[in-house]
Amino acid sequence: MNSDKALLTQQFIRLQKYALDNIRPDISYADCDWETLISLGGLNKCGLILNNAVNKDPDFFAVDKETLDKWNNKARKEFLDSYNRFSEFKRVYSSLQEEGIRAVVLKGYVLAVLYPDVFSRYSSDLDIKLDPKDRDKVHELLTQKLGFSYNEADSKNNVQLYMHGNLLIEAHYTLWEDYHGDNIDVLRKQKLDDPDTFVLIPVTEDISVWTLGHTEHLILQMFHIIKHYIVEGIESRYLIDIALFVNKYKDEIDFQRFFRVFKEMNFENFCAVFFTKCIEYFGMDESVLAREDRVYPEDETAFIQDIVFVGKRDLKDNSSYSLLGILSPYVNGKKEAGDKKSGRMLKALFPSVSDIDDKYAYCKKYHFLLPVAWVHRAVRTIFFKLTKGNKVYGVKDKITGSEYRIRMMKNSKIL
Repeated sequence: MNSDKALLTQQFIRLQKYALDNIRPDISYADCDWETLISLGGLNKCGLILNNAVNKDPDFFAVDKETLDKWNNKARKEFLDSYNRFSEFKRVYSSLQEEGIRAVVLKGYVLAVLYPDVFSRYSSDLDIKLDPKDRDKVHELLTQKLGFSYNEADSKNNVQLYMHGNLLIEAHYTLWEDYHGDNIDVLRKQKLDDPDTFVLIPVTEDISVWTLGHTEHLILQMFHIIKHYIVEGIESRYLIDIALFVNKYKDEIDFQRFFRVFKEMNFENFCAVFFTKCIEYFGMDESVLAREDRVYPEDETAFIQDIVFVGKRDLKDNSSYSLLGILSPYVNGKKEAGDKKSGRMLKALFPSVSDIDDKYAYCKKYHFLLPVAWVHRAVRTIFFKLTKGNKVYGVKDKITGSEYRIRMMKNSKIL
């Protein structure tokens, strides 16, 4: 089974590469498990680009007709959904501009323009950075004028969620969501959202968007990747994102500043691992990381499998990891999260005031209420487990999941 998984992982990665460079993969697809590969394409949000690649050379990939027909129908629906989301995005962005609200697009369509076509890279959410002084104005515009519903339950202090049709807007009022700690202090000092560094990027002929400066955006992207890698796993398309972004803007990116920032956070080795894979798999310009500076994971197969399977060891597992409470100290820069499993279990059950989720902010102001927050948190966890069943992890599963993520962190040189 593991050998089959390893082969499927390589077939998947090489198909992604072919979708970008049109060079036939140097691997056979004769016994490919296309059903699972197609599922992985959806999990990694790159089903469209993979489907287009296979249809360019159907004889080589030899997908049976019934499977390919089903996949083509699915891809057409994904394209239509992506097109409709883009139309909705343009409506929202134009309305924000008309109201004098500067919305800075993070990732998303700024990266999509680097792909073979803007609809190849799709997602259901739109991340925009907004000025905190515009919070009420944005809320009124989205809910009253544009018909979005506000998801108060899942919103955070600094990230408000709005939904309309199939578009989710994540309105960010800081670049760091609700994270706190030494690493966030390092990033805050960089002033990544300084308006003087913003750049205007054309997405299509009829719309251009403001986004972060190229160095600033690369720093944000890599921190976003590391954050997700730590707490749940990442999609393989992030490797493509970085490779295409660096190749497009390498002359404008300050790589010395980039690596200096991540060295301060002790993430420079992971960045080197990640860049090395971007060079090897997706043709990122070799000049950005000298050969002698390249770093490799301890277990190459485990590293790339974890990425292709988006942190899941079983594709039948539809649960949400919800490991933030256990693993956020590694994101924040508090490496005292515990070297032993028992210590991590205690921190998972009884987090400190600084590590507990901001949903329990009352104990951050009144520390004596921390035990109340622990009980509140436990009741909330039980409620979600009872109402959502296997869609969320219980405590035992969270501990198991966090131990797996820690192994992956060690494998990829984060720890």
